[in-house]
Amino acid sequence: MKIVAVGNSLYGDDGVGAAVLDRIRADNLFPDAELIDAGTDALSLIDRFEPDGLNVVIDAAMMGCEPGRVQRFTPEQARLRIQWDHLSLHGFGLAETFAMAESIGCMPRRVVILGVEPEEIRIDRGLSDAVASAVPEVLQLIQAEVRDDEADHPGH
Repeated sequence: MKIVAVGNSLYGDDGVGAAVLDRIRADNLFPDAELIDAGTDALSLIDRFEPDGLNVVIDAAMMGCEPGRVQRFTPEQARLRIQWDHLSLHGFGLAETFAMAESIGCMPRRVVILGVEPEEIRIDRGLSDAVASAVPEVLQLIQAEVRDDEADHPGH
C-alpha cells in the first residue's frame, strides 16, 4: 500500500496531505505502507503507484463544499467532481495524471482519492482550523480503505 500526499505545505490548506503523512509517522500508523510526499508533481505518481496494491492519494480539492469537508473519490469521479486542482497551475493535475496512466497501461488496480475542501490557500500560512480538524477523519477513511482492500484482496 502507498499513501501519497499531493500539494504544497507552504500554501496553507494545500498542505493537508503532508499534515496527514506527518500524523501517520508521529502515531506510527499504517507501518506497512510506503508514505510518499509528491509535492506538486502529480505526474511523478505514475512511476510511484503500487500496481497491484492500494494507493491512497490525499489532496486539497476545491469541490464547492464547506472548508474541512472530506470526500472520497475514485479517479473517474475525481475527473467529474473536482472543480479546481492546484496542480493544474504546474502542468499536470490528478485527473490528467490518471488519464495518462490509463493511456500507457500503468493505472493501478485500486486508487482512492481523499479530497479535503480548503479554506485558504495562501503562502506562509499553516492549515486552517477547519482543515486541521479534518485530519482525523482522513485517517479514519484510510483505515476503512485498508480494511476493505484486505477483505477484497487477502494476502496483498
